[in-house]
Amino acid sequence: MKYHVSQIKVINIPDLEQLEHGKCCRTYVYCFTNLLPEQNFIDQIANSLEKRFTFFKEVYEIPEDVEICASIFIERLQDNEARVRVLTNQPEEDCVYIFGIYTLPRKIEERFGIVQSIQGEQRETWID
Repeated sequence: MKYHVSQIKVINIPDLEQLEHGKCCRTYVYCFTNLLPEQNFIDQIANSLEKRFTFFKEVYEIPEDVEICASIFIERLQDNEARVRVLTNQPEEDCVYIFGIYTLPRKIEERFGIVQSIQGEQRETWID
């Protein structure tokens, strides 16, 4: 299979913030083509987007199963703009990173309507 440089997408992924107690977070800014609901409704949706990943001791050859939780916090900034935070209860693993940049944008769009941009970059950069 051959690749061409035009196939490469460079996206503006926010830096990983190290928080207290080993937690970390990435914060994204989403713009939508439509108006967002009130914050209390947004909070309910954000809670439903939480994702848990389990690393099984047999598969990863570790002493015990480890569960990593990616919690989602969404803050309505303007009528059509929101700050989306992906917070993990342990240092970020690849599964959480991929969830935040690939799966989460699609899930957010399913619940809030069409995403116009993420991190100032057009929808097509993030969502195929």
